[in-house]
Amino acid sequence: MAKNFNDVPAPIQGGIFVAVAAAAAGLVFWYFVLPLNDQREGLQKEVAKLKADNDRDEAFRQQQTEYLNRIDQLQSQLVTLQSIVPDEQATDEFMRTVFADGSATSTEIRTFIPKPPAVKDYYVETPYSVHLDGTYYDLLSFFDRLAHEQRIMSVSGLSLGGPEGGGMGSYKVSPSETVGANCVLTTYYNKPLSAAPPSKKKK
Repeated sequence: MAKNFNDVPAPIQGGIFVAVAAAAAGLVFWYFVLPLNDQREGLQKEVAKLKADNDRDEAFRQQQTEYLNRIDQLQSQLVTLQSIVPDEQATDEFMRTVFADGSATSTEIRTFIPKPPAVKDYYVETPYSVHLDGTYYDLLSFFDRLAHEQRIMSVSGLSLGGPEGGGMGSYKVSPSETVGANCVLTTYYNKPLSAAPPSKKKK
């Protein structure tokens, strides 16, 4: 029986060295490498989560940009719609437009009388009785300008006759004026939300 390690045969010594080395490697792996491996897996999961969060944030930013652009477009459309059908009656502005078109076409507006408004479901009609005179082509040009105004307006009850009479007060008709016209000129504005019709209750 061998008394010390040197007396152990060389093959056995080699086996012992291999076993010790393996045990040491196992200890190193167990206490150092394995925790690092677990830590690496944890870091990989965290990186994957951060990447997913980042991708989600990037998608949200793109959607946010699209939403902001859409809001800008809708606000622009709202401004346009408010100029076509304003939220207020804006009678002064409407009258200035009509009289400016009359002046531009050499059409004399003799009468401009408001009539009772007609309240509809979502808008209000504001009609005006109008008498005007001028040449036939002046009147055509006048109505054409009204048709191309940004604010919506309509002409109804049009009747043609002589240029004399039909207006308010005294005025002098020019010899060049050959036609007089009576009509109802109607414009519109949005109905206030507070005046919206009540919703029908279900039976």
